[in-house]
Amino acid sequence: MTTLFIVVGLLVLAVWIGRHRQVARTLREEPSLAADPAAPPPSPAPLVSVLIPARNESANISRALGALLSQNYPAFEVIVADDRSDDDTPRILRDFAAKDPRLRLVEIRELPGGWTGKNHALRQAAAVARGDLLLFLDADVALDPGALSVITSYFLAKRLDMFSLILRLDSRSFWEKALRVLAGTVLLFRFPLRRVNDPGSSSAFANGQLIMMRSTVYRAVGGHERVKSVLLEDIALARLVKSEGHRLGLAYGFNVAAARMYSSLGDFARGWTRIFYSALDQSPARLLAVALFVSVFNLFPYFALIFSGVVLATRGVTAPPLALLGVALAQIALVLRIMVRLHRVSRCEIAYALLHLPATVILLAVLLRAASRRFSPAGIKWKGVRYDTRHRP
Repeated sequence: MTTLFIVVGLLVLAVWIGRHRQVARTLREEPSLAADPAAPPPSPAPLVSVLIPARNESANISRALGALLSQNYPAFEVIVADDRSDDDTPRILRDFAAKDPRLRLVEIRELPGGWTGKNHALRQAAAVARGDLLLFLDADVALDPGALSVITSYFLAKRLDMFSLILRLDSRSFWEKALRVLAGTVLLFRFPLRRVNDPGSSSAFANGQLIMMRSTVYRAVGGHERVKSVLLEDIALARLVKSEGHRLGLAYGFNVAAARMYSSLGDFARGWTRIFYSALDQSPARLLAVALFVSVFNLFPYFALIFSGVVLATRGVTAPPLALLGVALAQIALVLRIMVRLHRVSRCEIAYALLHLPATVILLAVLLRAASRRFSPAGIKWKGVRYDTRHRP
């Protein structure tokens, strides 16, 4: 038995070595943007319409609008779609609009059948946008000073049609800090930047927290109406854009903006259930396959450590369990090295990388929860709306 575990352990170790090289290459070679208050805007500067969907965002919207309206970019308008908010969001929006003419409000009073709330809100905002470029921005995203100029300049210089950034997360709750990087790595390995940025690859990904598109391309692919019932519209739009021959771009933006996604472990579980369910094509089989992969390659090192320790303690020191112990320690050291590196580059507290084991267990529960949504009458609840996932396309 110990010999079998050693063989499996060596295979797991080999995979982690490959992952380490992949992460190192990705962080070294793939594009990364940084906001700069002194960065000049492009000349001429096209009008950018910043479109924000807001439903019960009183905890975030002031921070987001304050950071946005202080940008040094010379030509932009802001359109916020208030999607049936029943908290203090409408009052906050009116106060901002009264002080800054660049901000316009769109009030949404009902959600038509067949639409998700966010898709409908963004479609309504886009309908009145005047900009050559559209910047879809979540209500919990705060741009760093100079970010809008940097994003627009990069977008134009690369001649992109759709562009998105992976942002840093402004996490405050304990388990959110422990889980955010590990959850993100599932998407990182599922959608490598190199393939997303390769026009010859079918891989397509976008982060709905921040997406820039040419208005002509948005209309050409059918906009949010084409993905109106999709729970993860960002990836669906990216697939449309790329499949129809337009140029898609993705970059790291840890030094461009911060997103405040969730405030509790429950919110995290609900949010990532929605993300995993949609990002993995609403496929229980694919979700279970990812859960199995995560189990084997994230939990086996700790299992091997415990097993070898028990054998050494009960049967004395012999070569096989000692070898397994060495393999297990090498695996754990490599896993933690990768997690520390990812925490550092994404500007997350490095100490939370040490919670890799309990974070993996919780992440597995979220993946299994997502896999069950296809058959559960509970569906997926998001922003106060419950979506039936049993009959979705």
